[in-house]
Amino acid sequence: MNNAGDTGTVGQSIPVPNVRAGQFEWAQRRWANQATVWPKSPPRFAPLTVMTHVLFALFLLVALAGVAAYLFEYIGAPVADLSRQLVLGAIAADLVLVVIAVTLCRVNIATGLARILFLFFAVTAILGLAYGGVVLALNNNLASEFTTIPYLANLPLLIAGALFVVLAIVVWSRLNTQVSSFAHWRRNIMTAAQTVFPGGLRERYFAGEPLVLNENSGELERRLAVAERLSTPLLEQLLVMPGVTLVGGLELPGSRTSHVGHAVVAGSQIALIDSVLWMPGQYVLDAWGRVVRDGKIDEHINVTTAIAAQRYSADRPQLKIRSWAVVHRLADAPLTIATEPQNAVRLVTPEDLLREVGEWLAPVGEQIDTFALQFAVNSRLK
Repeated sequence: MNNAGDTGTVGQSIPVPNVRAGQFEWAQRRWANQATVWPKSPPRFAPLTVMTHVLFALFLLVALAGVAAYLFEYIGAPVADLSRQLVLGAIAADLVLVVIAVTLCRVNIATGLARILFLFFAVTAILGLAYGGVVLALNNNLASEFTTIPYLANLPLLIAGALFVVLAIVVWSRLNTQVSSFAHWRRNIMTAAQTVFPGGLRERYFAGEPLVLNENSGELERRLAVAERLSTPLLEQLLVMPGVTLVGGLELPGSRTSHVGHAVVAGSQIALIDSVLWMPGQYVLDAWGRVVRDGKIDEHINVTTAIAAQRYSADRPQLKIRSWAVVHRLADAPLTIATEPQNAVRLVTPEDLLREVGEWLAPVGEQIDTFALQFAVNSRLK
């Protein structure tokens, strides 16, 4: 392969790696036609605990029974008894408001309005109960005169009202907590799904910003561009696994000059792949991450993939992230590589790259973790 019109070292004939994934055991597995996506598209309404379902049903039953009772009393009250009609109407209206508020909360619609309605109910109900209690304690005759339901004593009504307010607050609190938590989770899922399934369709490759080469680009930049072009068809062979997605051009957190060439994502695992194009020789990545070429440290060469993996892992500890640097030959001559065991990144040949990355991803090769893929896609160079 020749680079695009370059003169100089990179303009020489570069050997194209001829490695086929079919020769590896992981590629010979029988894969499903479609990947399993996690998390699945969530339902519209939040699932509730059994206790919350029971309390919600009890609340609706009691509230609607109360609305019916007070409306019947309101209809049957003498027209001349305006004070009693006002009290009955106010109590029925308050009950209707709290039913509307709790129902809106349950279906997660107009949550702002629901909070206002419930706050109004709670304040007015507590003030009404307090006022009724004071009147009942100080002037029993006056309390009897304004009895809302004459065939029931005032004290049992006050106790029942207080229990209902407590029930309403408990139901509201449980519903608000569970529905709000689910709504937040659902929004995150939908946002992630829109990122990794643009237009509802599955993308297998998300390209990053291409490297721009011009007359001012140095030889190392040109080598990097060619090396990444050599790696792309190799990594595309990993797409035989239905859950695998390729992401190109990830930014190196905290750096404006370095980036990671590719990320291969399957399940919650992300393989970071850097690509380099080196002259023939013997290379060793020592315990300090330095590249030793033919026995001497080469200050012009560095491998930053391990740093990227470390920083990404710190940001998303729930993900499994490993790093490789694939070495392509600049000329058709012997090139050997080795990596000290202490290193988090491995120098590999194109053949080793396909074998090792494939074996590492194969256990989750039929899975798509939407959040892991979203993280990789959002980490591309902007």
